[in-house]
Amino acid sequence: MALLPQPSSEANRPLELKDALHVLATGTYADDPALHLVIADAIRAETSEQAKAWVMAWPQSSILYQSPVSTKYWEGSSGVERANVPMFTVATMVRSLVPQIMNGLFYENPPFQIEPRPKTTKQAARAIGAVIAYQLEDIDFRQELEYSINNSLIFGTGIWKWGWETYTKERKIYQRKNAPIVVKGQPGMEDIKIPETDDDIEEVIRTEYIDRPTFEHIVNLRHILVDPGLNVPDIRKGRFVIHRRYVTFHDLDKLRNRPGFTIPPQAELLALFFPPAEVPDAAPSETAAQNPNWDARAEPRYKETTEDPFSKPLEILERWDNERYIVVLQKKLVICNDENPYGEIPFLSIGWWDVPEAFWSMGLGKTIGPEQRLQQGVTNSWLDNIALNLQGVFTRVRGKNIPTQPIRISPGKIIDVDEKDAMKPLTRTDAVPEAGNMLQASQARAEQVSGANELITQGSLGGGGRSSITRTAAGVNALSSGTSIRIQDFVEKLAYQVIIPFLYNVQKMNAAMLPLTTLKSILSEELQQAYEGDVLDLLNARVHFNISAASRLQARRNMAQALPIIIQFTMSKQIIESLAVEGKKVNATEIIRMLFEVSDWKNNKEVIVDMTEEDKQRFFAMQPGAAKAMELQAKSQLQDKAHEQKKEIVEQENTARAARQVIQEATKQAQPLAGVPEQAVSVPPTPISNLMGQ
Repeated sequence: MALLPQPSSEANRPLELKDALHVLATGTYADDPALHLVIADAIRAETSEQAKAWVMAWPQSSILYQSPVSTKYWEGSSGVERANVPMFTVATMVRSLVPQIMNGLFYENPPFQIEPRPKTTKQAARAIGAVIAYQLEDIDFRQELEYSINNSLIFGTGIWKWGWETYTKERKIYQRKNAPIVVKGQPGMEDIKIPETDDDIEEVIRTEYIDRPTFEHIVNLRHILVDPGLNVPDIRKGRFVIHRRYVTFHDLDKLRNRPGFTIPPQAELLALFFPPAEVPDAAPSETAAQNPNWDARAEPRYKETTEDPFSKPLEILERWDNERYIVVLQKKLVICNDENPYGEIPFLSIGWWDVPEAFWSMGLGKTIGPEQRLQQGVTNSWLDNIALNLQGVFTRVRGKNIPTQPIRISPGKIIDVDEKDAMKPLTRTDAVPEAGNMLQASQARAEQVSGANELITQGSLGGGGRSSITRTAAGVNALSSGTSIRIQDFVEKLAYQVIIPFLYNVQKMNAAMLPLTTLKSILSEELQQAYEGDVLDLLNARVHFNISAASRLQARRNMAQALPIIIQFTMSKQIIESLAVEGKKVNATEIIRMLFEVSDWKNNKEVIVDMTEEDKQRFFAMQPGAAKAMELQAKSQLQDKAHEQKKEIVEQENTARAARQVIQEATKQAQPLAGVPEQAVSVPPTPISNLMGQ
């Protein structure tokens, strides 16, 4: 039987007191109440979200962003088209803002700063920062962040989901079949490996074990069902979040080895994808048919897009709260009912234009969408008016000079008429000149609302739709500053509501879930040397994350300007001598690192390297008076050698003297006592160690 069994009557009944008592006793719901809980909460959240989608203008925003073109005709004409030029005001503003926001966050790599808290060493903090920077690049953090920033600008809200994944993958490597020839090196030197020069290469498959954090953007906001009572634009503060996902056979089969999951056997699982097959439900707001003539979006996830049975979708609902994690397949089967492994809702969110007492925020589709409609309507009406003047409209006397088709003007064209004034062009006014000013004013308002352009309106509009503030350099600076503040507000909110919380979560997951072998491997690769500290220092470290947003770019410039003064001051002879009196010195390596950081060079580890023994000898030989110092050193070594030899001779003489005393003492004790028979004398042997002590 392919279809899953229908939920039992226990699963359909409302939650009762005994279900709550079971939670207090065990920490989770029984499967039937858990199934009812997920489905009931999903219906409530879905109903609320469907209404909010229209309130927040999600469907209209999608249409405005794509700005479709539909053919329009003049009324009563035979196929004469009217003007229908698309306007991309919303899309232009979004594509202007996204690069500014991303450059503000990622003007340096990694996009964060890490500082140790008390009882955490600077070395441990840097090691943690290197590990997290490697992981952010590995999971394509920047791209995932940009995707949902784009969503937040268009629709008003962007959502991300984070977590941890563990899996294995196979990787192909190539190596020579013959092992290299090893030549033994001289004493104190490493062996020399000489590779074979043949071209006999073999392919080797290696299994790699991947343990890493995850960070994914939510493509479709309708797939996130948020607590309807959440009244702040921070998804972490909701009582629950349900993630609607569509998974394939392979996705479900991979969950088989995860703790807490109960997946049907492979044969039963595969049967769900064959007739009579399980059919996933669509979100109510997704049931509207897409227009293939202009809608560029992909097919919804619940639709089958391939005949491959292993790639057909099934629906799962993941319900997260701070204590529990419940997963339901096809609204019929609970496949996971366990504690939340993270202890918090693993979602992050950001809003573009927050609404008081609401989770969902307003995007540019809602705030400047009317301006796009205005611009498109005025532009096309203006073009229609111009077309009428160009093509011409004629009047004629009824019953005479009846043409069989529209009369069009062309150079040198002659029109035959019966009477002089029987046919003449209709007198028309010119295209409304105020239309251009209206378009400029509308564009200025759109820029003012979005903050996408530095030259936006401030105060009253001039005759061209722009502010007179841009006529002076001071006005331009003030205008630019105002725009930067508006954009920076979103950047700061993104940093402290999304990025920094994710960094802290990554640090906690690394301490709890990242294998030490993987940790050491990342450190060796990122730091280009083995981590010399205690690994426990990394697991127990307490650090502070800070985002290097563009607002701190000026501070960085100030640092660059002040650094030469700091170097000159700290390296002066008076300061060095004063520090020496206090038993301190200037760390030149740290100053060099500061120079590299301010100048944005990342190769300080390649520039500053450890000296070899040969380097040390050459450096010493180049120093003034090195020859005399070497001569003194040689004399000192000869004196030390003579002293050691003399010391060895004295020790040998002392040893010989002690041996003679031992022999003499033993001889005395071996002589018989006077007047006592030799057989009656019984003296125990004296240990040589005791005699040596005497």
